[in-house]
Amino acid sequence: MLKEGTALRNSISSLLITQGARLAVKGRAEPEVLEVRITRHGPIISEVVEGLEEPLAFRWTALEPSQLLRSVLLLDRARNWEEFREALRYWDVPSQNFVYADVEGNIGYQMPGRIPIRAKGQGLVPVPGWTGEYEWEGYIPFDELPHVYNPPTHFIVTANNKIVPDDYPYFISYEWAAPYRAQRIIELLTAKDALSVDDFRAIQADTYSVPGELFTPYLLRLEPEDWLQERAMRELRAWDFRNEADSSGAAIFQVFYLKLVENAFADELGEELFEEYLAGRGVAHHMALARMIEDPDNPWFDDVNTPQRETRDDVLRESFAEALDYLGRNFGDMPHLWAWGRLHRAAFEHPLGAVKPLHLIFNRGPFPYGGSGFTVNAAAFDYKEPFAVKAVASYRQIVDLGDFGNSLSMHTTGQSGQPFHKHYADMIKPWRAVEYHPMLFDKEAIARSKEGLLVLAPKR
Repeated sequence: MLKEGTALRNSISSLLITQGARLAVKGRAEPEVLEVRITRHGPIISEVVEGLEEPLAFRWTALEPSQLLRSVLLLDRARNWEEFREALRYWDVPSQNFVYADVEGNIGYQMPGRIPIRAKGQGLVPVPGWTGEYEWEGYIPFDELPHVYNPPTHFIVTANNKIVPDDYPYFISYEWAAPYRAQRIIELLTAKDALSVDDFRAIQADTYSVPGELFTPYLLRLEPEDWLQERAMRELRAWDFRNEADSSGAAIFQVFYLKLVENAFADELGEELFEEYLAGRGVAHHMALARMIEDPDNPWFDDVNTPQRETRDDVLRESFAEALDYLGRNFGDMPHLWAWGRLHRAAFEHPLGAVKPLHLIFNRGPFPYGGSGFTVNAAAFDYKEPFAVKAVASYRQIVDLGDFGNSLSMHTTGQSGQPFHKHYADMIKPWRAVEYHPMLFDKEAIARSKEGLLVLAPKR
């Protein structure tokens, strides 16, 4: 039997370290003291996980000593590919996709990060920490992390998609983004022999839906069951698969796809687990659906709550009918007037804006916005809170390494964090339109364009 303040490892008890954190709480004279028990595997988090009775320790690379600042300083001073990679050796956490380009025409990619090598398992579920079977044996060596320099394709694409082959010797993740955005970028990059700055502007603005192109033909094979379905199918036939804010086809497809996800998986998972899966930003179902749609009798299409066996087309019909019911109730029964931007809206919410009426001062939007989580112009929404935009390309940049004065950038929402300042939200409109402002590198050009000069000096 273990003594209080000890943990078990390989049948041997070891001491727990207890640390106290003092938290200042608004409205209280005295701080809240939070005691955290720490094992060799990290802090015990059971006390803050609802419904968990067994002690659970949380091991995370970010809780270990880091050299991240050293990496940042070396990156700022890097003059070539070798120094760039050397700087990233010290980039511990979080893992990122880093791309490199220089004026000599070289390009490169490096994924850095401290990624554990486990003796057993892949860290996907809790494991017994007292047996020694699941210990971390080290980290993936930096030189064996994914990287490439001057590939024969003459371009590099990274959009959070899987960037290692199936025979890569180490486990990195199962939660890669669907390959749709990367697939579309490659398609656009290879459409021409030479690309200009304007071509890259068009690529960053692209809202073409690869899933729309994949799934819509299966839906259009069905016979419409009423006049509303017939009109909606007419909109889908005319749809160019672009998720523009004014697109009726995009609105119909996106609601249909949401219903398809629910009708394909919720019955097997159960309502509670399905809701937790969506809340956890689950991504596995996207590629599963892409494979399932080719198999009309895939067992996932069967509703386990009914005596009969449903097929793909049954689920497509059900999902389409539910989508049109949703759109009809919210926007009327004229499909050509439905628009993706009426559903898909981007809001810029300040932390203080969560308190009313401060939201009127600090928040901006919501605004109609195109794109989706699968388009190059990324605007992912929460499937649990459809269709509010939750993640966007907050910064866009095009650098012309042959002529730096030709470079462009744009960020949202504005340069100032003061809500009454004229530059607090003046970037939202051009950002929504995928417009840019000059990205200045030349000191003289900067001096000509500056609105003011802020001097930061140490206190004497």
